[in-house]
Amino acid sequence: MINAIQHWTHRHPYTLTGLLFLAMVLLGWTALGWGERQLGFLLLIYFIVALGIRLDEISRTLGGSSGNLPAAAGDSDTVIAHLRDIKELLGRIDSKLQWPASDDDHGQRP
Repeated sequence: MINAIQHWTHRHPYTLTGLLFLAMVLLGWTALGWGERQLGFLLLIYFIVALGIRLDEISRTLGGSSGNLPAAAGDSDTVIAHLRDIKELLGRIDSKLQWPASDDDHGQRP
């Protein structure tokens, strides 16, 4: 049961965050009598949390570790391998680009 909940929260972090902040807004507005200022501050915090979630997803996509684990000694090899992959992909993209022709070189690349 716990694994299913963890799997769902990893797959839908924005839904969980949105529901949590919606509950906080409703509770603050109805029970605590929050006004525009408090609700605006809560909205600001929501955007910051959502940005943090997105940055965490980007970090995981790029191969970063999750959590507060210290960097291992073999990470430099991984970074070098990623940089080589990026260089290869950029080379492929560069070969497919059509450079605009200028008057001087008649379509030749710079």
